[in-house]
Order: sequence, then structure tokens, then C-alpha cells
Amino acid sequence: MQPADVVSDDQIRRRAFELWEERGCPSGHDAEFWAQAERELALGENRSGVTANAAGGRSGSGSESPHRG
Repeated sequence: MQPADVVSDDQIRRRAFELWEERGCPSGHDAEFWAQAERELALGENRSGVTANAAGGRSGSGSESPHRG
């Protein structure tokens, strides 16, 4: 079990997907969205004003989300 302040890859993946959608689903920017999501969640916030812990409770398949690679 992870401490509450540790951000999981799944949380980052969901936030990166949100960022990708917000910007019109551009190709070739996976790493950029991943890094931005990682920074936001590490700070405990994102542009929608949801904390990292609250963002972890969101549902979604994540199957189309940008990924680290």
C-alpha cells in the first residue's frame, strides 16, 4: 500500500489524458502531458482545482490515455 502523498502512475495517466483532451487530442505530445500531469499531481493540484488525492478517485478506463514510454 502506498502512502497518501505518493502519486501513482494511474493517477498521472488519468491527468495526462485530461490534459491531452483539453488540448484537442494532439499526436506526439505524450511525454509533455505526462510530465505536466506528474508536476501538477506532485504539487497536489491540477488546473481543474482537484487535489491529487481526489483525482485518484476518478473513474475511467484509461485505455486511451497517454503513457510514459
